[in-house]
Amino acid sequence: MEQEIRTSQTIHTYGPGAIADFPELSVLILSHDIPQKGVMGRDEHYNNAVYWGENFESPANRIDDDRLAIAFSVECFVSAPTTDSINKAKIQSIRFPSILQCPATGQLFDARELEQNEDNYLDRRNRAGKNVDETFTGFDSPNFSKRKLIPVRFIIASEGGHLDDFPFDWYIHTRLKLYDEIGKGNKLYLKSSGNSATLKNIKLETRHRDTNEILGSVTLEKIFDQENTFVDLKEPFGDYMQYVKNKLPKPWYGRNSTITTSSGKRIKDYKRYQIKNLIYPPYSLEDSDEVKKVQLAKYPRTLLRGAGNLYFPIVYKGISLPKDGYSPNLPEDIVLKIIRIKEKLDDILEPNDVEDFLKYFRMSFEKNFEGLPYSLEEAELVVRKYFEDSEQEKVQLTAQELRKQEFDCFLNENVLSKKNEWYDSRIVDGSSYKLGLPNLIEKVVLLDKIKELKIFRGFTRIKPLMFEDLIFDNPENVTGRRRAELDRIQDPRSESTTNTLPCTEVRGEGIFIKFNDSILNEWENKPEVKERFRVIERNNNEYRTSFGLEADEVLTARYILLHTLSHILINELSIECGYGSSSLSEIIYSGNLEEPNMNGILIYTSTSDSEGTLGGLVEKGEPTFLSNVFEKALGKASWCSSDPLCLDNSSGKGFMGVNLGACHSCCLLPETSCCNMNKFLDRGMLIGTLSNPKIGLFSQ
Repeated sequence: MEQEIRTSQTIHTYGPGAIADFPELSVLILSHDIPQKGVMGRDEHYNNAVYWGENFESPANRIDDDRLAIAFSVECFVSAPTTDSINKAKIQSIRFPSILQCPATGQLFDARELEQNEDNYLDRRNRAGKNVDETFTGFDSPNFSKRKLIPVRFIIASEGGHLDDFPFDWYIHTRLKLYDEIGKGNKLYLKSSGNSATLKNIKLETRHRDTNEILGSVTLEKIFDQENTFVDLKEPFGDYMQYVKNKLPKPWYGRNSTITTSSGKRIKDYKRYQIKNLIYPPYSLEDSDEVKKVQLAKYPRTLLRGAGNLYFPIVYKGISLPKDGYSPNLPEDIVLKIIRIKEKLDDILEPNDVEDFLKYFRMSFEKNFEGLPYSLEEAELVVRKYFEDSEQEKVQLTAQELRKQEFDCFLNENVLSKKNEWYDSRIVDGSSYKLGLPNLIEKVVLLDKIKELKIFRGFTRIKPLMFEDLIFDNPENVTGRRRAELDRIQDPRSESTTNTLPCTEVRGEGIFIKFNDSILNEWENKPEVKERFRVIERNNNEYRTSFGLEADEVLTARYILLHTLSHILINELSIECGYGSSSLSEIIYSGNLEEPNMNGILIYTSTSDSEGTLGGLVEKGEPTFLSNVFEKALGKASWCSSDPLCLDNSSGKGFMGVNLGACHSCCLLPETSCCNMNKFLDRGMLIGTLSNPKIGLFSQ
């Protein structure tokens, strides 16, 4: 069975590592770089993995952007294959969870064992073409041929990203103290009793594999209690991590190992990864809560397969800029070549030995630099400069540096884009816009063409990754709790040598607004503004400290001002120009100590269909319309249906407590539109509060 999904879903809802619930089937999306054997008749050694199954010589889904490729240390990006793929490439998946339940009897079956018998399939068409998993419409129940087996709803996952089936066999036999019966192939049943669907009324029963004698039963009442279910400080047999020898699987990398089942069958299984620094017992009753928390993070916990905290995709939104729009430190096309060659030679060359590297570089110059406008002498100069740079200068750019390049490009009046660059801008002087606050707008850039790349960096489980800057950190330079948080990011690539990342591109239009620095500086230096900002700053730093992260240099009062202003403008623009608010996105350009004068907001269309190129948004950026949009947006922001509770909040609310005067009735947007998960918002910064009306920038 095949299912079609939207391109945008391939890096959000159904990205690698996500569980997809389809009719009659639950599957796990596999890594994009797992080879697709049999595609277009190619043999199993054909290298189509890095391009998501597309032809290696001419991949139709390759997306090139040197600036962002260097930032993520890859060669290029790849979008998911489409239904019209010449190479017949697919988004691969694997059946998950593997444990299936008979709806008639409640008996549990392992899909990996059922796959060994073709007679179990409801749909046997074209089975030979399936090479990763038999994701057909489902299985007939061995007990009732006309009833389809259904996937169980319970699975286990850890903060380290691991994912596995719930261990029903281990769970019931340890609870019954029948340790010798673990893994012996006893028949397991899930049965419901009573009039409610609570876990207390769901019973797990075990029967002898030969005699069908009932050995015992337990309820599932406490399976969501992590310590009660998986940790045993006194008896190793009752500790789950001791049972699995401190190893847990990552199924999105595919079934790449083989095990023998209790019935003696050899089946393909997921590779299991060693959990580091986990001893038994993991902690003692005398240990602090902090020690206990760190150790429990290495243990799995029970989740529903559709739980909201099972999958948090990490997607970076970057603007594809024309080459003339910014000035990199070194030519990016040469730097990409250096990085690729250096990766291949890491095992045979001494680190940072430029002369040794240049020997290999000269030998492969003609092959690697074919079509590039550089002589060998010019390329060698770049190589020497690259090796002279410090490691800090050599690593990929930070999020703030990438935003600064975009900011400078928007304001560059001499940008000349090439035919293959989707970029076209017009700069309008801010004096053309009449607002209640004179000279606030310095420039408005009308972007008739703009291309956004949504890059899938990975995902986390149990808890989201709160801080975007972590995705650009080099693991070799990070220690302590910050390293622990970085390690939670699960790489979508199954092989460390894969030099591509999943990505989608969106072509649309946008409005960039640059504000007057001196007006913002004067406003944010007011004592009452600083006092209100300290509430959000304190709550944010307390949360960062709990992860071992330093104070946030980007977060300032002006950032909160610009972010809130962007939200109310998006709400008004969605009414004025006809786009839904979920079709518009934002990027906030706010400076820190190093770049204090970077102040602006970008509002642009972010849909992958034709809605993003109608021209209606750019039209509203013209002086005739944008001033009116500002006035209406600020008028609506002056009162919320939840006021006075909303506006006069003084302690912080929402996730992390980093919002003040903001709620769903006034400022919050769909999370796909907001660049910061609806955090750092406060209408008080715009229009003042009930107790201090003069604090807002626009209340003057």
